[in-house]
Amino acid sequence: MKKKQTKKVILKGEGRNQHALYGAFIMEDKLIDFAEIAVTKDSLLKHEQPSGAHAEHETLAVESGNFVMGKQVEFNPFKREISQIWD
Repeated sequence: MKKKQTKKVILKGEGRNQHALYGAFIMEDKLIDFAEIAVTKDSLLKHEQPSGAHAEHETLAVESGNFVMGKQVEFNPFKREISQIWD
């Protein structure tokens, strides 16, 4: 089910940080490997701690438009396995 939201954590980091999108956008309730995000009005992408406190870098402006958020993966041809990358 798609839903218009004002805040959504779109990526959690290895430590105590996360990337959250704030504003007017539409996306799936559950994040999938290639989530589609329709930003209906200019929004903000914040790098923050779960408490909402500012983290490593400044807030980024996200213009309205359609986006696909993909997760980076690595393929091991010897084991024929796909694993997620933490960068």
